[in-house]
Formats: sequence, C-alpha cells, structure tokens
Amino acid sequence: MERVDLIVNPAAGQGRLLEHLPRITRRLKERFPTVNIRQTEKPGDGARWVENEGGEADLVIAAGGDGTVHELANALSLLPDRPRFAILPGGTCNDFSRAVGMEQDIPAALDQILQGWERKVDVGMVDGERFFLNFWGIGLITQVSARIDGKNKERYGRLAYYLSAAQNLLNPCSFQLSVTWDDGSFEGEAAMLLVGNGSYIGGVPGFFPHSRLDDGRLDVLLVKEASLDSLWSMLASHVTREWPESDDLLYFHTRSLSIQAEPAQNIDCDGEKGSLTPSEIRNLSAHLTLLAGEKVSDEQGY
Repeated sequence: MERVDLIVNPAAGQGRLLEHLPRITRRLKERFPTVNIRQTEKPGDGARWVENEGGEADLVIAAGGDGTVHELANALSLLPDRPRFAILPGGTCNDFSRAVGMEQDIPAALDQILQGWERKVDVGMVDGERFFLNFWGIGLITQVSARIDGKNKERYGRLAYYLSAAQNLLNPCSFQLSVTWDDGSFEGEAAMLLVGNGSYIGGVPGFFPHSRLDDGRLDVLLVKEASLDSLWSMLASHVTREWPESDDLLYFHTRSLSIQAEPAQNIDCDGEKGSLTPSEIRNLSAHLTLLAGEKVSDEQGY
C-alpha cells in the first residue's frame, strides 16, 4: 500500500485520540510512503474527503466513535473502487470495531492495522442510498437511544444503554408492522424490529449470538410485545449463545426485506437518526475490505 488517509474526529472519546495522534502519525509514516491526516470539524467533513479523495487512497482509517465509522463507511460504500478500511476506536461504545475483533486500546488497535489482516465484510443497504455496518432498527431501539442523555453516555458508557432500556421496557410504544422477506412475512402489532449485520449494540453483544459479517445475510429480530418473557429470552441469549426464543419474538435470516409501519417509525441506523419508514433493506455481500483483528469471536464467523 502506498497511500493512507487517516480521518480523525478530535472530539471523540473526550479528545483522547489527540493524545495518541503524534505516535499514530509517526508509526504510519514509518510504514507507508504517503500519509494524509485529516481532522474533522463538523459532521460530514470526513464523508466529503472520502467522496473527493478516497478513491485515490489504498487505505482509509476512521479514528473516532461509531458516528465517525458510520459516516465514512457510507461514503466508502458509494465509491466504485473502494479502498481498504480500518478503525481506530475512540468513542464510547465502538460497536463495529468490537465486531471485527479490534482491540479497544488505541495503540494495540494500531498494531492490528499495521499487521494488515484483511476481512471482507457485508454491508446493509437501506433504500438504495444509505448503508449500515452494525444495525438498523425501529421501535424500542429508537426509544432507548432517544432517552440516553449525552453526558450520561460519556460518563457511564454501556451502563447508560441498560438504564435507558429498562425505563423503556416499562412503557414501550407499539405500532402496526408489515414485513416481507426472502421466504416469509409478518403483519401485526410490534414493539421493535432490529436488523443486524454486526453483533454489538451499546458496547455489548446484541441479540444475535451467532451473527456473521461474511455470510451474505442479515439477522432480523422482531419483538411482537416487550414482555417479561421476551426480555428474559433476549437477556439469556447473551449467556447461552443460543437464539432468543419466545412466543413474543420472531428471529430469521434474510438477504433482503421490505418494511412498512403505521404510524411511520423513526429509524436508528448505526446510532444515527433522521429518517422514517417505509424502508427496503438488502445485504451487500463482501462489500468492504477491512483491516481487522486476527482473532475474531466465533459468532462473527471468521
């Protein structure tokens, strides 16, 4: 590889990435002939750099949290000739970096990137124009994230997700849902629909205990009712590593699915919001090449 573009969100992780930046820069320049360092000032800066210059790079490194990773992955997914992608985790939860086996210590993650282990990973595409690496969700998942106070997220990290989830489960808002997928359909009342590619949400393993990033399929969990039975089954899946089972849960794999909801539901896409249902989702198999951890947990399928 000749050229590396490092895109840094200086605000991620309360600025801890900047403490490591001189060492990161030195080590990259020792390995690669051309190293470009870009520090973002506002959302969208990284995507614009990728759109304008990313096609000339051999490797683009996202140094930041899940929002930075989501932004750059979306820009990279649109390029006809996509460079390799890597992550230096610097945020609160760093979900997708965990899914691909990255160390959460920044110097250790840089060591992994410099080793150059490549992983082909699937990408979820929404309505032909938006992409997700980790998850797409409506219902309870959006209610949880909406109630997380920004200061508490920084202070308590993943605990903030648990506290917010507990509050929402006491009074979930249901909606009418219609879903069709490769070999099935559902129509009725629901509390949540979660479409997964990765397996971490809020810094902890999600509800897809055998999720794979390279199988060309999406994991889908439909919660008909947020009952104690369904909650217990989802929590048990973390421990038993088995599929969550409950009369209130529907779990399946698919390459694509079509979603309609009444009333229209706010969408949480890798933690980013701003759009509403209906949606068409499909899996783009092996769409990105990541430099990732050599050893990845069994449930990721590597």
